[in-house]
Amino acid sequence: MSNELEVRRLTIEMTAYYCVQTPNGDHTAPRKTLISLHGFGQKCRGFVRNFAPLRERNILVVAPQGPHQFYMQLEPKKVGFNWLTIYEKETTIRDFVGYMGRLLDTLEGEFGKVRDNLFLLGFSQGVSMAYRLAASGAVAPRGLIACCADLPADVAEKLPGMAKFPVLLAHADDDPVVPVAKAEEAEAILSTHQFPFERLRYEGGHTLPEGVLRNIGDWIEAR
Repeated sequence: MSNELEVRRLTIEMTAYYCVQTPNGDHTAPRKTLISLHGFGQKCRGFVRNFAPLRERNILVVAPQGPHQFYMQLEPKKVGFNWLTIYEKETTIRDFVGYMGRLLDTLEGEFGKVRDNLFLLGFSQGVSMAYRLAASGAVAPRGLIACCADLPADVAEKLPGMAKFPVLLAHADDDPVVPVAKAEEAEAILSTHQFPFERLRYEGGHTLPEGVLRNIGDWIEAR
């Protein structure tokens, strides 16, 4: 008998949280749905407030919350959420794709066929999850907005076999957390694999200023 300890797996149900921003007013054009994935340590309620500039457009904004909670500081207590770490990363990604599938099913029960006109947005850590959701084949996004982050290597490897969709690379030139060079690297990779893309450059650090959100709204409405 081996003395080595074995780590076993158990799949369980968990409670997940999300925020929804519905459009104001009546609109004649088909509604578009934007799944917005927050960055490390953020919460869905605070993150969705960034998207107030889109409220007058016919865009349903849905901000799911990362499933993993932790204390960002103890005194006073401040809780943050994240999407994954390097621990059992592939399992976490599969769980995430399942989470998004359940979320979309729930949204379709309330708002109709959101998958037909679906856009993905990620900010910081959320960008890697947006790319991975697209790479999973579980959704067919009309477009993906990558804000202030890189293109993960595991997704880059899958690009040759993926259906092409437009990508908007939004990145501040003065981002102190993720250098703008990461957006330039993503641009080169997407170009190599014939993915249509645009760059949205701005000043504002590792944030999403109101003007950038308005530009993102224009980009979504054009598709």
